[in-house]
Amino acid sequence: MKNKLGVIVPYRNRYEHLNTFKKVMTTYLDYTKLNYELIIVEQDDAKQFNRGMLLNIGFQYAKQKKCNYVVFHDVDMLPVGVDYSYSDTPLHLSTNFITPEGEKERIMFDTYFGGVTLFPVKDFEEIDGYSNKYWGWGYEDDDLLFRCKEKMINLNKLKIKNLGRKGNALKFNGINSYVKCENIIDFNSSFSIFISFYPDTLELNHLKQSDEFTIFSIPGYDFAVSYTSFKRYNFCAFDSNLNALYINSNIKPNYKTNIVISLDANNKIFKVYQDGKFIGQTEPYKRLYKYRTESNFYLGVGNPDRERIPNYFKGYIDSFAYYDSLLSDDEIFEISTTTENLKKLNSGYNLKTYYDANHIIHYKLKDLSRNNNHGEINGCEIVDLQFDDYTEIEIPHRRPSTFHSLNHEENGFVNNKWKEQATRWNQLRFENEVSKHSSLITRDGLSTLEYVVHGITKEGKITQINVGI
Repeated sequence: MKNKLGVIVPYRNRYEHLNTFKKVMTTYLDYTKLNYELIIVEQDDAKQFNRGMLLNIGFQYAKQKKCNYVVFHDVDMLPVGVDYSYSDTPLHLSTNFITPEGEKERIMFDTYFGGVTLFPVKDFEEIDGYSNKYWGWGYEDDDLLFRCKEKMINLNKLKIKNLGRKGNALKFNGINSYVKCENIIDFNSSFSIFISFYPDTLELNHLKQSDEFTIFSIPGYDFAVSYTSFKRYNFCAFDSNLNALYINSNIKPNYKTNIVISLDANNKIFKVYQDGKFIGQTEPYKRLYKYRTESNFYLGVGNPDRERIPNYFKGYIDSFAYYDSLLSDDEIFEISTTTENLKKLNSGYNLKTYYDANHIIHYKLKDLSRNNNHGEINGCEIVDLQFDDYTEIEIPHRRPSTFHSLNHEENGFVNNKWKEQATRWNQLRFENEVSKHSSLITRDGLSTLEYVVHGITKEGKITQINVGI
């Protein structure tokens, strides 16, 4: 049987993009000699955009056109070097982009399964298609990957190395456990802070707009390291005008990791390292918020005395170190990848506070720097933390491809928060419900699809369907 491709495009109110896409896409596919149908599914304006439902509708039409595989394709991604040929395994194609000057680069991450995605018809039917219940921007592609896992569809695997030592750690319950320490951190001089931890599975609070699970904090306008509901490891501080200074990792799973925050007091910038690798730095500030006036810093919470948003951490912390010097990149890599006592390393003489959960006396973290800044433990369990050398996650198979990215409005993660409230609702649905109760995917998809067709136009190999959902 000769393969036939259905290219399915969800669309609303992006007329210039669509005109450009149709011209480029048909020219590109005609050149490849592939047998194809281009199916554009346009949603009316009655409700919020629902990408997953539109793709399900397009899939039904592709089957009517005898397509045996499909590509779900966003309208603002134009092929430059893309192989759209058949695969008997689902593939993620949107891997590389040529971005217009001045345009924000698209965010790629290991579990990304959106943009341009290829499926054989049999596999898409096996997972019952996309969910129909994600309105607005986001999470229909997270749900898609979850469906593939649950239905044992062939996926790739990625191993992420868990760093740090095994042994005693403090377990934080995310409710009322924390460690209180005297704040001796001097913001007038350069310093480096190291913390080794393992976040637990996310449990999101539906009463909040986002969740910050704070691992280390000097409260006020928190100077903090957190793992967030955006699945990013985040550093945040504020200047004297209360402007936020943010650095975020890429989207990552929870695994045994460490963060180093370095203050270069001469140049007035913070640098952030994860697992010994540089991930970003702040813009230079003039003056910082008055963190030195805070009496304490905390492990496992933003501020336990703050009733509304204390930002408790759920997970494990095994070690913390404060150096009164700007560690070199080599020193940061060394402390981030060792399982040794940090005092034994060359950088150890700069330690001003050092905790290791192997050294707890009278329910206090002993300060191994001998400066007697012992950490007062509140509500934590002392546990033997054992973990595999690697955390293994399932990710899509990928076929490297290059697209030209059309100018597009950023719809998701903007200024360290979701742009639209609907994305938060989608997140809560996926993280708190679907991912914990897989039976929900059996009642939502191709088998429950309902819509109204307002009109169909056809021009050559292009079919455009206007629908109400």
